[in-house]
Formats: sequence, structure tokens, C-alpha cells
Amino acid sequence: MKTDIRVRHTHQRIQRAFFQLLSQKDFSRITVTDLCNLAEINRSTFYTHYLDIYDLLEKTEEQILKTIRDQWKKLHPQNTVEGLESILTATQNSMSDTIFLIFKADPQFSFKITEMICEDSCRSFMTFSAYNEQERKMINRFIVYGCGSITRNWLVSNSDDKLSPHELAAFLYYLTEKITTK
Repeated sequence: MKTDIRVRHTHQRIQRAFFQLLSQKDFSRITVTDLCNLAEINRSTFYTHYLDIYDLLEKTEEQILKTIRDQWKKLHPQNTVEGLESILTATQNSMSDTIFLIFKADPQFSFKITEMICEDSCRSFMTFSAYNEQERKMINRFIVYGCGSITRNWLVSNSDDKLSPHELAAFLYYLTEKITTK
């Protein structure tokens, strides 16, 4: 079912105001009143769509994860450097400012992203692994949180010596390959 254009417009206004406020202050200091004033909507309109600011954050995260999940599904089962590179490139190009602000509001969000991608990749790497089930679970956690930390730092970095999406994809791919091969 398609969402009414007025509802989409309202969501966009709320999202823009939310990200603008996130760029100016900590998430914990954002109020519904601030958001409504900036989005030029009344409180009842906000509460028609969201329970509170935390619900807005959660739904925003779900929307970002859905976008990344859709990109990943287009590539899977193509578990290659090129596949990972295309996801990193798309994420960096389309959402880097947005993701940075979400990371600021919810530091655990980076793990949600990488868990979704790395867990699937790790599973396919370890399909024919000589590791037992308990070892596979530990390796999976190690890869997910390690890749999550590396990817998060890469996404938020503005450094001149930042790796390209291809270089990072190759590094993560070959690192995962080494770790999962016994």
C-alpha cells in the first residue's frame, strides 16, 4: 500500500528537522516542542506519527537499515569484494551525514548495520569451515563487532588518508576470509 503524499511530506519535514536538531545538540536534549517548531507542525501531528523522540529515532534507524538491507539483498549471494564495496559506496554516498548523526544519537547503531551485513557474510564464509558450532559463534561475534568498529570509524572519518570503499572492502573481505579459514 502506498503512503499518502501528505503523510510522506510530513515525515520528510519531521526527518529534516530531526537531523538539523541532531547536528546542533545531543539527542537527549531534543524535545518534541523543538522538533515541532522547526518542522512547523503541531504536536498532535507529531504524535499521530510517533510515540516520542525515541520512537522517531528507532523508526529512522529502521528506515536506514531497510535501505541498506535492500542494497545487500540485490548483491547476495554475491559475497565478494565488489559486493561489499558497492554497499560501502552506496552507504557513504547516500547517507554518510545522516548515519553520522544517528551514530551520535545511538552509538550502537553501527553494530546494527554491520551485524546485518557481516553476519550474513560470515555465515557464507563459514559454511564449509572446520570450526565447531561454538567456535563459529565466537568468530562470528568477533567479525561482526570488529568490522562494525572499523566500518563506523571509516564512515565518520574525514581524514585525507581515508581508505577508498574498494580498499576497505578488500581489507574486510580478506580479513574475514583469513579468520574463517582454519
